[in-house]
Amino acid sequence: MSKNIYAIKCTNCAAPLDILGGGRVQTITCAYCHSVLDLNDHYKVLSNFEKVPRSLAPFSLGMKGKIKGTQWTIIGWIHYKTAEFPAEEWDEFFLYSPTHGYAWLVYEEGKVSFSKRIRDFNLPSWQIQKPRTLFYRKGHYVRKESSYQTYIEYVEGELTWIAKFGDQFTTWDYHGVRHQSLSIEKANSELEVYHTEKIHTKDIYHAFNLESPKEHEINKNIYLDPDITIEEEVDSIISNYLYKILVLILAILSIASLFYSKTIYNKTYSSNFEAPITIDSNAFLTSIKLSVNNSGEKDNKLWLYKNGKKIFYIDKSKVEFIKKDIQSSWSPRAVSATIYLKLDKGNYKLVGHKNNNKTYTTITIEQEVIRVKYLIPLVLIFIFMFLFHYRHLFSTKFTMIIFIIIGIIVAYQMFGSSAFLGFGLFIYYIFSSYTQYYEDEE
Repeated sequence: MSKNIYAIKCTNCAAPLDILGGGRVQTITCAYCHSVLDLNDHYKVLSNFEKVPRSLAPFSLGMKGKIKGTQWTIIGWIHYKTAEFPAEEWDEFFLYSPTHGYAWLVYEEGKVSFSKRIRDFNLPSWQIQKPRTLFYRKGHYVRKESSYQTYIEYVEGELTWIAKFGDQFTTWDYHGVRHQSLSIEKANSELEVYHTEKIHTKDIYHAFNLESPKEHEINKNIYLDPDITIEEEVDSIISNYLYKILVLILAILSIASLFYSKTIYNKTYSSNFEAPITIDSNAFLTSIKLSVNNSGEKDNKLWLYKNGKKIFYIDKSKVEFIKKDIQSSWSPRAVSATIYLKLDKGNYKLVGHKNNNKTYTTITIEQEVIRVKYLIPLVLIFIFMFLFHYRHLFSTKFTMIIFIIIGIIVAYQMFGSSAFLGFGLFIYYIFSSYTQYYEDEE
């Protein structure tokens, strides 16, 4: 087509048609009779969209506006629909700039995106693997679903190819950060890649001299972040609040673990002894620390009684709490041991036994103790939530390995060594199935 042609008459209805899109335009669809004319074959009528209802959209052919500093003109319009149920519909407006070529303005449910074809994407490598995750220009993109089918339902204006009603495309969408995405589209045997970025709806309306959308059409809260869906907004709010709450809890407990505890007994003995102690708070834990000046001292024994009943006992061979053996935490060569107990408020009697008067033992008892060890589950939950929320930034294998490690640690802490292997295998099976589901191609 000659670049000097700027207006023609429709060969079907004789309506005047302006050519706005430069020398690469191949077809124009008449806005009056909806006939598709072939500009390379004497304006031959290729098809007609007369019986197809026109969708409602705020943009129209001929509109001009600046996007990211470049002046664009809307020269074409395509309405797409997915083949799967439930069907999704959206409009794409074909843009032309004498200096920057062609691009697309995507309009879907009141939200606007700017899309442009890219030619430096490694398509041959992608065709071999069709990976679920990929990198492009230092950005990480993840495919959240398998490919889907779309077809053309309506066309108006100019295009650089011949588009007909029902033309189908296979599309693979990869989602990145900051509302960016990559779309790989296949029509017949040709593959094209588009980079799409969501743009602030209010700014686009202003650029194209349109009245700003009403609040009931687009939630004004979405203006705070470029055109995210309500589900994304709610998910973001919940996640942000949960992160803040977890961080606050971790900070409070960490600080409290350093300053909150209260020493209620601290004395050094070199012989047998008895001493009354009073626990006036059952918040958190009570710690009993024993220290000796000689690691070879083996004849140290300590009892704790309440109302004449033995509550606790420790020596260098075993530890008992309410007549139940618990893990020993005082090894034969250690000079100290700290035991954490959950004790009720009340009066207790502490009894110590020593045969060697040449050594001494220091007993320190603190109440309202917060163990740092007990903060680990909160830390793991925080890591789990962070990785899940930002899983698109990491590869599937990396995320799977981290989740398996977290699952094993939690299982071991909660259920002991018997759950160590089983829970790890279970998590591995779940993530393997998850990965396989998304990597299977149609």
